Amino acid sequence: MTLASSRIATAVAIAVSAVAAVGAIAIDVVVLAAHPQPPLSPGWSGVLPGVAMLIPGALLMWRLPWHPIAVVLTGFGTLWVVDGLASAAVNLAWYTDREAWWAVPAMWFFGRLGSVLILPIQLLLLLFPDGRLRRGGWRAVSVVAIALGLVMPFAFILAPAEALVADDPDRAELLALFDPALPTLPLPDAAWSLILGLALPCMAASLVLALVVCVSRRFRAGPEERAQLRWLVWSGVVFVGVLPIYPLVPTVVVDVLLGATIGLISASVVVAVTRYRLYAIDRLLSWTLVYAVLIGAIVAVDVLVVLVVGSAIDDRVAMLLAVVAVTIAYAPLRARLFAIANRVVSGRRADPYGVVSSLGERLTRAGGTAEQLRALATAVAEAFASPYVRVELDRPDGTRLSSSVGVPAPDLVEVPIDHATGTIGRILMEPGRRPVVSERDQRLLGDLVRLAAAAILDGELRRELQAIRERLVLAREEERSRLRRDLHDGLGPLLAGVKLRLETARNLAERDPARSVALVDAAVEDQAEVIGEVRRIVHDLRPPALDDLGLARAIEQQAERLTGAGLVVGIDVAEPPGPASTLPPAVEVAAYRIASEALANARRHSGASAVQVRIAADDRALTVDVRDDGTGIPADAVRGVGLRSLHERAAELGGSLRIDSGDGGTLVRAVLPIAAATHDDAIPPHAPAPAPDAAAPAPAPDAPAPGAPRPETPEETHADVR
Repeated sequence: MTLASSRIATAVAIAVSAVAAVGAIAIDVVVLAAHPQPPLSPGWSGVLPGVAMLIPGALLMWRLPWHPIAVVLTGFGTLWVVDGLASAAVNLAWYTDREAWWAVPAMWFFGRLGSVLILPIQLLLLLFPDGRLRRGGWRAVSVVAIALGLVMPFAFILAPAEALVADDPDRAELLALFDPALPTLPLPDAAWSLILGLALPCMAASLVLALVVCVSRRFRAGPEERAQLRWLVWSGVVFVGVLPIYPLVPTVVVDVLLGATIGLISASVVVAVTRYRLYAIDRLLSWTLVYAVLIGAIVAVDVLVVLVVGSAIDDRVAMLLAVVAVTIAYAPLRARLFAIANRVVSGRRADPYGVVSSLGERLTRAGGTAEQLRALATAVAEAFASPYVRVELDRPDGTRLSSSVGVPAPDLVEVPIDHATGTIGRILMEPGRRPVVSERDQRLLGDLVRLAAAAILDGELRRELQAIRERLVLAREEERSRLRRDLHDGLGPLLAGVKLRLETARNLAERDPARSVALVDAAVEDQAEVIGEVRRIVHDLRPPALDDLGLARAIEQQAERLTGAGLVVGIDVAEPPGPASTLPPAVEVAAYRIASEALANARRHSGASAVQVRIAADDRALTVDVRDDGTGIPADAVRGVGLRSLHERAAELGGSLRIDSGDGGTLVRAVLPIAAATHDDAIPPHAPAPAPDAAAPAPAPDAPAPGAPRPETPEETHADVR
């Protein structure tokens, strides 16, 4: 059985049931107005339980091809509706035309075939929820329950009219007029009397056995399946419990009770599907039922309006004109009420322009990113009637900002928030009664995401710009303070000492030449310390190795210093960056600092035996990769100052830095644009300012001479990055 055949059968069942339901209700309106107590049950008594079974059954058939539960609900729901039409047709023929051709087949359908209409109750109790009979000894009990349930259909379909009349004399006149002359099973009258007498007890026993089998499923079921079965068991107990009342009450009460209890069993299936998400059609079934109730209410109001106006005016022409006038006046109100109900069920998705416009106004009024996220969450919740929506924003510094509306739910659908720079966040939403499945819904959700992404990113850039300005001012003042301290506390006293020695030597030159020469020699020694202090200050501003050796050789020098103690560092220059003059100074410094910090980090924390540095450049960007074979960064590691420094050094030039870590080691990849830095060495407005380097210690007395490159040590330049 294919999905296509299942859907064709579903469409046929719905069409047949719709025609039968309309016909039954129309006949009831005609017959019951003049004859409140017809010979057979009115048509609505079959239509109501039939519709209650057909709606969930048709939805199941549409999604689950030929599922046994779906087949039972759809098939018998259709039979119930047609049975309602048959009983209404017999009532109409009884009062209007007893020779009508449709009366005979209608009587056979209602009086004989209608005896099978209780059978779906046993089948649902036996098959729910997986559509299969229980195994082992319970399968035999299930077969016995089905066999007992077939006794009544066997008796009513195959018994001769005389046996049916003997069993219930009230059927005599109807059977004499409308019973078809079809072949019956030739059994003795005593046998038929016994079978017909046992039909109702067998039906009751069948229902009890089926209920016992259904209850037995709960003992070895999981918590969710027990919850699903609880509702069906409860409705089954109610159905069986009211059976003894039927012989004691009028027919109209029996019709009401039978329709109510069958509807209750169908409702228990709906609850199992919607509340416990059985068969994965819970939301589809929910909003379909709501729409069915809504349309029924609107039709009922329309009929009530016509009846009220018609009963108030005797003149038929005046009544017709009044009905038309009232209908025209009432139509806008009805449309408004339908729109309100539709908004409750489906949200504001029917008015995409209004949704987008409302979101734009909220984003404009929002005072910050948090309020913008809440505005987006509210707009999505209202547009798609979602009970819960959470919007998350991933910031460049690794933090996450979120805002939500509604009560959190376990099963959420994730929608990424994409921008030109990549995914900047996500929307986590619980689907509403009507899922977001149509192309129009997808376009609306995409429009909301794009509008909010642009506004949120703009707000974030403004926030970052303000923070960058503050950090730039702070960094500038800190750098000025550091230089002031270095000059005042370090270089100043040294130069003052040299000056005092030289002045003293000048004063002693004529009186004590030997002591004067000694002071000059001491001043020369002090001058060497002055040169070392100047070199340290200059080194903090820009590593001299970059000017003396170039970027690649400077990184090689750092690698040579770190090689040893079980660690081997290799350098691979895939595309030589060329002389120092071809790279912007800011790019050189950033690449050198990132590579140095990553190397120092690998040696300190990774436990690696080998580290490979790869440098590649083209006309647009310089790429620096540092890969080690260590243990990687733990998943619960706290983001330290070093990691933030790596990201900030790349971001200040408009570049990017990515850290991939796993059992096989860690890869640090920095991509630094060359063109942007060449055109403008200033910090771009969207990048955070780097923290100034800490001052390095004073050089040792055996420091290299001025002009010679002095390699950095990890202790001088690298912060702990893990």
